[in-house]
Amino acid sequence: MNAKSLALDQYAHDRRRLNTRLGFTMVALIPLPAILLRARFEPLQMLATVVAVAVSAGIVYPVWWRSKHHPYREEAREKRTRLISVTCRTVAFVSLVGFMVSWVVGTDHSAWIALFFLAAGTTALIVGVEVEERWRRILRRRATQLAGDA
Repeated sequence: MNAKSLALDQYAHDRRRLNTRLGFTMVALIPLPAILLRARFEPLQMLATVVAVAVSAGIVYPVWWRSKHHPYREEAREKRTRLISVTCRTVAFVSLVGFMVSWVVGTDHSAWIALFFLAAGTTALIVGVEVEERWRRILRRRATQLAGDA
């Protein structure tokens, strides 16, 4: 194995550790809505707080961590993939929240707005996943080419 393959393996191991820590953090944040209710937050304030915490801990921090630890972090394609990834994940998550809020309102117009949010979120999620997968395939191809050259 060459140095880049070893770095990618180490990165994958470190990323699994990060995901485990973030999972435990999310489990620890389960009582947050109850704490916010006890603190007499208004529903909109509580929703905004929970969404902000979820986006920062579940989307922004992992992508920031990736920008500091990925072996190909300096390449333009990796930077573009990170930017598309954070944008699509955030749009998908916020669209899902908008879908749920619009659906709960219950009017005819809000149902159509909810479906629009659902379509936008699904599209953003699919685009983000496809871009990530294409980049992973390219990295795997590079690693096999480098392994074959050695």
